[in-house]
Amino acid sequence: MKKYILLALTLTLVGCGSNSDGSSKSTYSSCKITQSNAILASNRDNDLKQCWNASGNGYESQGDALQWCEKTVNNYLSNKYLVTHSVTYAVESTYCPK
Repeated sequence: MKKYILLALTLTLVGCGSNSDGSSKSTYSSCKITQSNAILASNRDNDLKQCWNASGNGYESQGDALQWCEKTVNNYLSNKYLVTHSVTYAVESTYCPK
């Protein structure tokens, strides 16, 4: 009986640390563009659809998450556009929407 109660308590505590999408509330799991200054509206719309999930369990450090996000966004911009523009990005504890 004690093992069952301990198992139930453990499952309850683990569940409290998760977001509804299964990501951990204590890590940064995704990076997304939140604002774009592209000249063309179609490019701005496309930029705002960009979101990337972190590999593994995400980043515990906000600084590490922001470094990864900046690198990911810069790679996207340089691969997508000949002349880049400025964007704003953010890291979140949830995964990208599907």
